Amino acid sequence: MGATFSDRLSRLGYAKARRLLLVTGVLVLAVVALVTYARRVDTVEVVATLLFLPIFLAFVLRGIWGGVIAAVVAIAAYTALRTPAIDAIGFGEFAGLIASRSAAYLIFGAVGGWSVQVLEGSLQKLELYDEIDDETGLYNARHLLTQIDLESARARRYQTLYSLVLLDLPAAPFAALRPRERRGLLRDLGRLLGEGVRSVDHVVHVRDGEVHRFAVVLPETAEEGAEVFRGRFGERIAHYLGERGVAVPAPLETRALTVPGDDEAVDAVRREFERLDALQHR
Repeated sequence: MGATFSDRLSRLGYAKARRLLLVTGVLVLAVVALVTYARRVDTVEVVATLLFLPIFLAFVLRGIWGGVIAAVVAIAAYTALRTPAIDAIGFGEFAGLIASRSAAYLIFGAVGGWSVQVLEGSLQKLELYDEIDDETGLYNARHLLTQIDLESARARRYQTLYSLVLLDLPAAPFAALRPRERRGLLRDLGRLLGEGVRSVDHVVHVRDGEVHRFAVVLPETAEEGAEVFRGRFGERIAHYLGERGVAVPAPLETRALTVPGDDEAVDAVRREFERLDALQHR
C-alpha cells in the first residue's frame, strides 16, 4: 500500500508547507539579489529585486490582498528610489522602466497570493479526507471508522459477517532507538503488515500515547478465521521486531471480534478510535 503524492502532501499539512515555501522563496530571492549585486548592476535595481521579498512574504502570509498591497508599497518605494534621477533627467527616460517594474510587482503579488490560497484550500481538503497514518504508511483511525460503518451496514443489510483484530504494542521498547531508526523501523513494519494481508483487508495504526494500536478489518471472516489471523498477526510483529533487537512483551495484547456477535464490543472500539481520530485532526 504505497503512499501517493496526495497522501504525502496531506501529511505535510498547510502549516509545514507554508514554512517550507517561505524558506525556499527567501533563499531563492536572496540568491537572485546576490547574483545581481555581483554582476555590478545598478544599486537601485538590486534594491528593486529585494523589494520582491516583502511582496513574497505578504502573499504567503496574507494571500492575494496582502500581495497586492505589498506590491503597491514596493511600487511607491521603487519610484522614490528613482526620484533623484527623474528630477535630473526627466520622467520620460524612466517611464517604461517604472511601468515594467510596477507590472512585475503587481503580477507577482496577485498571482502568488492566488496560488497560495489554492494551495491552502487543496491541503485543507486533503487533510479533511486524510486516511493514511504518518508513522507507518498504513491506514489511520479515520479509515477504520469508515470501514467499521461500511462493514456493519453491509452485515445488517445482506446478513454477512466481518471480523476485527486488535493489537496493542507498547512504545517503550522503541525508546532506545535513534529517531531516524525508529521512523524507519515503523515504516518498514507498516510495509510488512500491509503486504501480508488480503487486498480486501484493511490494516490500521494509531499512536495512543505510549501505545501503538493496530487494528485489522477482515471482511467475510468468521470467528475461527479471525482467531487464526490474530495469532499469526501478533507472531509476525513480535518476530519482525525481535530480529531487529526490539524486545516486546510476550504475548502481545490482542483481541478478535466478529460481527454479528460482538456488536457492542465493536461499537466500543469505534468510540475509542473516534476519540483518537479527534485528537489527530484537531
